[in-house]
Amino acid sequence: MSKNIPKNTCTAMIKKSREKLKKIIIKLRSSTPKTELESLVQKYGIEHTKIIGWQNGYYVFEECQLNGPIDLIFMKINNDEKLIQYNIDAKGIHPRCNYFPQGKRRTAIDKFKKRNSKYERLQSISWRVEDKNFTHQIKIKKNGTIKKKFFEKGFIVFKDSNNVDVTDKIIKAF
Repeated sequence: MSKNIPKNTCTAMIKKSREKLKKIIIKLRSSTPKTELESLVQKYGIEHTKIIGWQNGYYVFEECQLNGPIDLIFMKINNDEKLIQYNIDAKGIHPRCNYFPQGKRRTAIDKFKKRNSKYERLQSISWRVEDKNFTHQIKIKKNGTIKKKFFEKGFIVFKDSNNVDVTDKIIKAF
């Protein structure tokens, strides 16, 4: 592994992920959130996270089995010749979700807490990253009213096991 991933490789991989995202977004936007779409929402989160990795000069390794604790590994060598590695569990939020996303990590059930700390697993959370200036609306079931909220853009955040935002650490690791 060379110290820096070649820029042309990053550019090609980003382009590939953006093409995959276009197809995923079309499918998600034309449907309401359903459990059948969970794998598509997961792929949405993974592709956005991979793009962040390549944009910041990481080698990005994808999980090679289903249902593992880690979806992606970001790896690079910094200027001090120290290996930097992040184990990431990527999550997506459906673009037409029926709530206003906070970008908070879900707490792990007890049997996974120990495992997650051993893996030093971070969680990336992606929601409408590709959008600029949009209004998200939800229908309140009790009285049928529609609430609207304006957003300048969507988000992608990285959270540690204590739900602390470590996005700047990932992006500014050099």
